[in-house]
Amino acid sequence: MVRRMMLEELIHKRFSGSESLAKHLALFCGTPAVFSPEPPDESQEGWGGNIQYPQIIYNFDLQANEERHSAGTLSVSLLCQNTTEITPEAIEPLVRDCLRDVILKPAEGTPYCFAWARTDAFTIDEKKGSVTIGSEVRFDILEYPSQETSDPDPVMAVNKYVKELYPECLIMGYDQMEEVTEATAQRPVIYCRLMSADKARETNTVAWMDGRIAVHILCPESGTRMKMAAAIANRMSLDGEIIMLDHSPMYIKRLQANYRSDYLKDGQIFVTGRYGLLRYRPKGHTLRSVRYEKI
Repeated sequence: MVRRMMLEELIHKRFSGSESLAKHLALFCGTPAVFSPEPPDESQEGWGGNIQYPQIIYNFDLQANEERHSAGTLSVSLLCQNTTEITPEAIEPLVRDCLRDVILKPAEGTPYCFAWARTDAFTIDEKKGSVTIGSEVRFDILEYPSQETSDPDPVMAVNKYVKELYPECLIMGYDQMEEVTEATAQRPVIYCRLMSADKARETNTVAWMDGRIAVHILCPESGTRMKMAAAIANRMSLDGEIIMLDHSPMYIKRLQANYRSDYLKDGQIFVTGRYGLLRYRPKGHTLRSVRYEKI
């Protein structure tokens, strides 16, 4: 049975499993020097000598920050010494590459993405004739929870609609996801979320709802993101409606494509669809008796 990993383990796996990053790091017990929340003591035998740098120390905090629209923050400290050739500035792009357009799905958790926020350089006091220099790389942790609501479900309808347009894409909340998913130009990842739902009008039999849905296209190439966003928006405009899972129509009332918006935090396509909630379900006929006749 394969054990499902926690978020901390998945982050460690991304850093230690990157060949381009690991070759610049010291080794502890034969593995790249990547630690959380604190590194081992310098006197421990696992270092295998006096080489203890460069090393990476990471910590994360999953406390929602409404101002930054994030579910938490990830802090990655890169530690080097001024006596070595490698510098934090050389390692920092490799750390960012490990988490760029990557979705991590921990055990019994929601998928997470990481958006780079800032990088700050620092210096630690001189020790034994050498100076420890470093950089702190901060990421916003973005959560992509399941958007499945109730029947009729406008988000699931958009998921199915986009999947039919781009079957090669992975649709979060629609397709099965692995623990680690990398969005690529050949296989972008799409996430649809319900921003709001307002009652537009009502009749004796139907309550009409206006659902505003944002569509995120995760892809490292901006040109591919723009082409896909334009194609999806144009197709929705021409169709004018999206068929929901109960075969009822959701009419497109408003549509906007913003190619410059943050595709991780905001999305690129914003569609408002009007769909109906039936007040009464059709009552089926009950079979009370059966009569046979000979012909």
